[in-house]
Amino acid sequence: TEGGSGVQEARVTVKGGYSPDVIEVRSGRPVRLTFRREESTGCTEEVIVPDFGITKRLPQGEDVALEFTPTAPGEYAFHCAMNMVRGKVVVRG
Repeated sequence: TEGGSGVQEARVTVKGGYSPDVIEVRSGRPVRLTFRREESTGCTEEVIVPDFGITKRLPQGEDVALEFTPTAPGEYAFHCAMNMVRGKVVVRG
């Protein structure tokens, strides 16, 4: 969805995986992904977006927002610290 400031926003639930695990956005506009971890599994305590140098802790039951601005179309992965739970942001031109 698009916020009033042109920020592209998506909510991601973390429970046995990421839901949704594919998020489509447009390039050149800020993106805010809000993760909410609803499990106690240690594997998903962090989310990493390597292409944007982002690593965030995800305390159970709390909303954690990540913000970045993709400047080029492509697919950008995000994953847990152990790289077992994965998702991606698909950036369109």
